[in-house]
Parts: sequence; C-alpha cells; structure tokens
Amino acid sequence: MENPFSVEKPVRPTFFTVLCILTFIGSGWGLINNLFQLAMFTPERLVAQIQQITNMAGAEAQPSWVSSIMSSSLEVLQTTIMHGKAIYSLAALCAVISLIGAFMMYMLKRNGFYLYAIAQIGQLFILPIYSGWNSVVLISMAMSGFLALVFIILYGLNYSKLKY
Repeated sequence: MENPFSVEKPVRPTFFTVLCILTFIGSGWGLINNLFQLAMFTPERLVAQIQQITNMAGAEAQPSWVSSIMSSSLEVLQTTIMHGKAIYSLAALCAVISLIGAFMMYMLKRNGFYLYAIAQIGQLFILPIYSGWNSVVLISMAMSGFLALVFIILYGLNYSKLKY
C-alpha cells in the first residue's frame, strides 16, 4: 500500500550534481582569489609588474602583435592601480552571487539559474567598464565568456529539472 501523505522528493540528475560541484569549485576559487587580491592589493606590486613588462618590451625586437598585447597589458595594470579595490570587490560579489545561484540550483530551485547566469555575464563586463576595450580585455573576455556560456548552456539543458 502506498502512503497518500508521502511527498516525492525530486531527483537531481547525476550530471547536474557534477555540474553544480564544478561550479562550487570554480566560483569558490574565484571568491577566494578575489578576496585575497583585495586584501593584498597594493599599487606598488602592480608598478613592479609594469616595470617587468616594460623591461621585456625593451629587451628585444618583438612582433607587432606581441607589442600590442604588452601595451594592452600595461593599460590593464594601470587601470587596476587606479580601480583595483572596485574591480576585485565586484568580481568577489559576482562570485558570491554565482555560488548562491549554484546552491539554489543544487536544491533544484529555478531562480538559481537566473542568479548564476546574471553573475557570470556581469563578471565579464567588470574589466571593460574600468579598462575599456583593448586586446587583453577582449582575449580575457572571450576565454571567460566561452566557459561561462558552456556552463549556462549545460545548466539550461537541465532547466526542466528545476522547480519554482
């Protein structure tokens, strides 16, 4: 005999569980890294990196695309000197929102998908807001955006498993 008062627990697919765990690891690492960068942020450290890049650029003749990337890297580092705390704080906030969204999806709540997607897309635009659009920013955005898009699509394929 079946118990009429029993409530069926929704079953989380194994692939979805693995996807959530990977998100916990990635977003957790992003949070830890950004908090560490925020705590250890000093303009002097970035100035030392700028000097290293400048020395590398002046040491030997570089192809034009290498010198373009080096100059873009210098722009990003100079921007980070001026706005580092804001950049790392916003990135940490996006990582927290991403973790909350992943946890909600792990609990099979549909709103978690939207939180996760907004955090991932928002995180892509933090650096361009402060640094503008240069080659290093575009390369970083393309690589991060590809990974974010893959995860959003994989979560989207499992969207029907999520409940309100």
